[in-house]
Amino acid sequence: MLKKITSIFLILFSSHLVYGWGSKGHQIVAYVGANITTDGAAFWQANLEPLRKLTTVPDRVWKAPATKAGEANTHWFQVDAYYAPQDYNQIIRFPSSYSDAVTKYSQSTIDINGVAPWRIRQLYQLAFFSFTQNDMKSALEYVGVMTHYIGDLSQPLHVSENYDGQQTGNKGIHSYFEASIIKDEIKIREDVEKRAQNLLRDPNFLSQFNGNLMDAILLEIERSVSYRDQILQNDDKYGRSKNGAAIQLELAKNRMADAAATTAMILNQLWRDTGLVAHATPMTVEDPKWVKPDFNNLPEERMTPIHQKFLRDEEDCAQ
Repeated sequence: MLKKITSIFLILFSSHLVYGWGSKGHQIVAYVGANITTDGAAFWQANLEPLRKLTTVPDRVWKAPATKAGEANTHWFQVDAYYAPQDYNQIIRFPSSYSDAVTKYSQSTIDINGVAPWRIRQLYQLAFFSFTQNDMKSALEYVGVMTHYIGDLSQPLHVSENYDGQQTGNKGIHSYFEASIIKDEIKIREDVEKRAQNLLRDPNFLSQFNGNLMDAILLEIERSVSYRDQILQNDDKYGRSKNGAAIQLELAKNRMADAAATTAMILNQLWRDTGLVAHATPMTVEDPKWVKPDFNNLPEERMTPIHQKFLRDEEDCAQ
């Protein structure tokens, strides 16, 4: 049994490892998400280009041979391993605590199906602590890499066991959907920003942020997985022709807009948590060293009472 689990684990690592939104998609999400913030907007908008650069670090730097084994499964969360399609609306009940999730499902199950939600939470907390220590550079670097994982979870094939269409005869669809069809970053970014702004005016979308941080992440996953079958159906019906690419791009834009709007909501909450006054201070950043996933020892003792409340189940991150 151990040999079988190890084999599956390695297959998942190697299969997911080469995928992200693609650098352009991630850059669009981070740039737009920061640009449409309302809390701390002066700071976020002064650092759009650093954030655009930092969001690619988890793929570009942290998947290097020395760290890829520990990094790989932080990029996905296969919700269909836990719930049947008719029960996706139950994802909000998934254990928020990493240790509780491991206790309920086993370590190997959690490892195989991904830990992206806790990765986001880890980096959020590290960013918050850096802000409270007035280490704006480190805080921005943590935020920049955090946006990568928010973007990952908006991509429907990052939240499914059928991550590359390998179960349905659609092999190769993963990189095609998230990278091959995303060509003109500036043009696509403008369209994604309009769609993201519309989401931030949509009461139904905003209602998804009335819970805590983990609730917001889990609900992003629920929205994302609901589009998995549409990607596969489009591939079956239209193929990877010019027309098929145009149809898939419209769906990809909507998914990136969701990620950008989610990013904006989370950055708004993070800034409110810090209590800082926003200044338009451009930062010079570096590619941060790899942060080892450590979800059992999140630095709660470093947080203020307000921030601790935000991370508990009874609090919300409404705009």
